Amino acid sequence: MAFYDREDCFNVSPHIDDYGTKSGIFIIKNAIPKELIEKIESGLNALSQDPEPYTGGLISWYTEKMAEGVPGTIDLWETISEILAPEWVIHPANNYLKVKPGDNGMFIHTDSPGKGACHLLSQTDVWSTCCELDYGVCAYFGEYDGGAIFYPEINPDGFLKTQDDMDSPCFEYKPSSGDIVIHSAFNPYGHGVREVTSGTRYVFSNFCLKAKDNPGTFYNYGTKEYYDQIGDKSPDLIKKWMEPLKVNPQFTHEKVKMYQQSGLEGEELAKTFFSDMIEE
Repeated sequence: MAFYDREDCFNVSPHIDDYGTKSGIFIIKNAIPKELIEKIESGLNALSQDPEPYTGGLISWYTEKMAEGVPGTIDLWETISEILAPEWVIHPANNYLKVKPGDNGMFIHTDSPGKGACHLLSQTDVWSTCCELDYGVCAYFGEYDGGAIFYPEINPDGFLKTQDDMDSPCFEYKPSSGDIVIHSAFNPYGHGVREVTSGTRYVFSNFCLKAKDNPGTFYNYGTKEYYDQIGDKSPDLIKKWMEPLKVNPQFTHEKVKMYQQSGLEGEELAKTFFSDMIEE
């Protein structure tokens, strides 16, 4: 059964994307078991209030907003993977996005520039998946006010806006701890986050592609290879799991450092460094 056929999965903005995939915005409330929420939030609350700067990305907004993985994170990854299986998978991940008052919410973006559109990338793609995605997947933690996710091109009723009503109110959703939101990785489902006015909003964010489209950089959830690799989920095995099985030559440590030192971001970064990645 596909995740969107679950009784607890609500498609609040039905859409078929340009690649023929059933898409839009899906909400699964209380998707994470209560015991796992408590374990993860206990770990997150024990972290330093000021995370170590994140130095692996190409978008400066993330630098001060990434929190390290805590006990229960791999169990969370498996919980989400079980919801998506067997047709879709997510790549390894072991961190959280941390947003608090004063961070001014999050900028509007899509999760992928489009299938085969790697020349438009503006962020690192160490798993070689950004141009194979179908959905973005977010699981939410923490007690906070504000922090709604919003979709500027989607009306409050879930239908696409026309050019005449782009300035009118848009669809917004304020996730609660334990909720999962799955949305299209492409336009018109660009999205941002309203400012958090109190508390701290934590998000485990990942990106979802068809299992058959895995570029061979990680083992799919549920396979013998995955279970052999992750083993007892010890710190050493998790560290190894977080290393791609093969390196994306466009995003080696040396090249990422070069991109960062250029000071370029967004479209200018893509035009300068990735224009030769156009697929014929």
